[in-house]
Amino acid sequence: MSGPTNRTILVLDIEGSGRRSDVEVAVLRRMMYSVLRSTLAESSIEASEYRMEDRGDGVFVLIDPSVPKPQLIRALLSHTPEQLYDGNRLASASVQVRLRIVVHSGEVTLDEEGAIGADLVEAFRLLGTQQLRAALESTRESSVLCVSDTVHRGVVRHRHPGIRAEHFHRFVAHTKEGDVTGWIHDPRRIWSAPAAGRPVDDHTSPASASSAPIDQASPSADGVLPTMHIGSGNFFFGAGAHVAGDAVAGHKYLGPVPQDTGRSAQQ
Repeated sequence: MSGPTNRTILVLDIEGSGRRSDVEVAVLRRMMYSVLRSTLAESSIEASEYRMEDRGDGVFVLIDPSVPKPQLIRALLSHTPEQLYDGNRLASASVQVRLRIVVHSGEVTLDEEGAIGADLVEAFRLLGTQQLRAALESTRESSVLCVSDTVHRGVVRHRHPGIRAEHFHRFVAHTKEGDVTGWIHDPRRIWSAPAAGRPVDDHTSPASASSAPIDQASPSADGVLPTMHIGSGNFFFGAGAHVAGDAVAGHKYLGPVPQDTGRSAQQ
């Protein structure tokens, strides 16, 4: 057994596979693997750069740390849903694939039998959370992506091209091994950080969690507004704005007050 090495951990699971027949599950698995391999290829990940292990109705992939995580996340957000849509629209309802997906990063040890490590266990704990299950149930999309707090801090919150941090929503779930924190991607809502001193409600469903409408600017996890709105005569700045001197909305007049001459004073 070698020592632990850092890997990107990708975990997928098929929704509702326990309700399907063996014949149906075989079809579901073929489609899952087809979509997964297509996603890895879209991410420019070579076969020599990952290790895949089957989990019956799911699979996990260990990816070399040299592979940039943003390119994987971008493919999972765009390419994976497209591939699932194309496959599902031609399939009967009993063999349509819907996936819960988790991306984590951490230390994994490999031996002749497989992979072990606390970070790998954490990825599977995120995959099994009720919050992620509810997120997939509440959408008509065929997949929902969750990233770990580690991946969110290191990648998502930095807003790499194609990754909108305000569409990831934080949750905390209680498990028998302890609390686990994740971020679920939901483009229908804008992430709004809880008020100071108010904990995240880990029992809140994704549809009712604290959020702002898509057309309303709300701070992301790092406190930065995604846009700066400029209205007529009024200015609204995102976090970090600084004004030196004075700021005036409308007209500015310096000098004595004009006398009333019976006509409108010119300023």
